[in-house]
Amino acid sequence: MDIIKGLENLGLNEKQAKIYVALLQLGRASAYAAADKAGLKKPTTYVILGELMEKGLVTRVPRSRKQLFVAKRPEEFFALAEERLSNAKSILPDLLSMIKGSQDKVRTLYYEGLTGVHEALWYRMKEMKQQELVGFYATVEQASPELEQVFFDWHVAMAKHRFTLRVIAPEHPSLKKYREEIDPKYGHTVRSVSAEKYSAKISIDVGDTFVRIVAFRELQAIVIDNPDVAQTVRQIFELVWSGLE
Repeated sequence: MDIIKGLENLGLNEKQAKIYVALLQLGRASAYAAADKAGLKKPTTYVILGELMEKGLVTRVPRSRKQLFVAKRPEEFFALAEERLSNAKSILPDLLSMIKGSQDKVRTLYYEGLTGVHEALWYRMKEMKQQELVGFYATVEQASPELEQVFFDWHVAMAKHRFTLRVIAPEHPSLKKYREEIDPKYGHTVRSVSAEKYSAKISIDVGDTFVRIVAFRELQAIVIDNPDVAQTVRQIFELVWSGLE
């Protein structure tokens, strides 16, 4: 992808992208030098530099004898873009709730790959702060080290948002570190079932309005978002949970 087009996809217009790239190439530079490098007029460049400073992508060099400008590093730019996207995603459930008849519909979201599983696990995490998650969890013998790292990061994130977690899981060697290290550390409540009776390779858990299914080997996940579906699966969980007492 062309660099200018790529930056436009991140929210810059063509002239802003050209000035940002020019400053990256020049390092510290005056408005005149940036305008010359970008092929733009100097008066226009001053306006664009002001816009880029408002976006947090360009800063003025302090205590310089003449006005000099410097662009933020690209990784900082991308971090800002990701933060804005994350903040925007947080209002998605509110927007969806405004759709006429949306409460009666069953929404199904499909995710694939390591990044997709990560996104599925973080689904509605901020909205579910201080709530309970329940689930039928699987062995992790088919999970790659990268996927297991995602699981560990997920437990840390849940603790940050003060989730409580009740789980029914198989008795299996691959889960030993979870039972001995993760559960005590984060206060999870787990009831284990003999692997002869329950040897799941796929996990199913239930949030406030959704059911999430994760296939470890295939690196696939499905989220079914509907309060009635979530309530039904949660009731099934409670029946099994009470039967394991």
